[in-house]
Amino acid sequence: MLTRSGAAIFAGAIGSWMAGCDRSSGARKSVVAYISADDVLARDVLRACAAATGVEVDAVFDTEMTKTTALESRIRAERDRPRADLFWSSEAMAVHRLASEGLLEQMPEQTWSSWPEAHRDPQRRWLAFSARARVIVARKSVAPIDQWADLARPALAVGSSSSIAIADPRFGTTNGHFAALAQAWRAAAARGIDAPDFDRWLDGMRANGVRVLSGGNSATVEAVATGECAYGLTDTDDALAAIERGLPLVMSLARTLAPGVRGGGTMLIPNTVALIAGGPGDRAAAIRVAEFLVSPACEELIARSPSHNLPLGRASSTSTTLASWLPPFAEPDPLLFDALAASKSAVALSIAAKRRLEGASA
Repeated sequence: MLTRSGAAIFAGAIGSWMAGCDRSSGARKSVVAYISADDVLARDVLRACAAATGVEVDAVFDTEMTKTTALESRIRAERDRPRADLFWSSEAMAVHRLASEGLLEQMPEQTWSSWPEAHRDPQRRWLAFSARARVIVARKSVAPIDQWADLARPALAVGSSSSIAIADPRFGTTNGHFAALAQAWRAAAARGIDAPDFDRWLDGMRANGVRVLSGGNSATVEAVATGECAYGLTDTDDALAAIERGLPLVMSLARTLAPGVRGGGTMLIPNTVALIAGGPGDRAAAIRVAEFLVSPACEELIARSPSHNLPLGRASSTSTTLASWLPPFAEPDPLLFDALAASKSAVALSIAAKRRLEGASA
């Protein structure tokens, strides 16, 4: 069965997409997919995908703490004998690294060319869809923070044990976000734009009291909701889910650079889909799954779900009023940065950042 939220939108979300889908007759096909998206959301999407395409997906998930990192390592370790056909990543950094190492196959030209240029790999190795945003969640009793740099300002409000909660930066979206911040601030400073030094920013957060949590972004939200910390670094899906549960929280899409600096907003975190080179399953079936993930119906399903991701492709033709299901956030000026360069620096940078936040030498 679909979850309650998935069932409520299932029929409307996939109806018109199925009408235009060429479903071949014969036995149902199956593919293996490595998936770092949240389990509940992904299973709703995969059920809708199976109904629309006739392709069953054997999903392999990972833990909340390690998320994409372990699946990326698995794909790399299986280079000589791939065991999966598809990688649905909840962020893009791992996919950039895998693509640069030759571990991903090209998407078909027609599939690739129909997707917006800003959200596709120039070399056709991946497509980005349904984005979250990186945000700061705070208790309603404290002043919200408008810029990421302000987490390091002196005398920040504190909870019962600390000012700031943060997921282990070696994993998940915190990993890529740190790399993007470091790169963006360094590039801005080189252009004469006022921007923090990344290491000093980490030192400032440590001085304010920071807790590095192993439970991922959801744990940071809970730490703020329970009053242990005043602020938490997280993503829109975890923040909005907590707010919808009635927890006393607010979220802010903090800017990376000062207002007026183009491309200085917060970081958007798209999902990405890629074909694993040499995957053992039916390639045409894997392509059908990838095409469903970047379909208007799928993006609407994810936007309507508790995750409330921001669609990156064409507007869904199944909705009469687009505004009725768009997420309750927008980022008109998302952070601009070199995603490939950031992905290559993210691993080493995150290890050093964790040591620095915990008071060890980098």
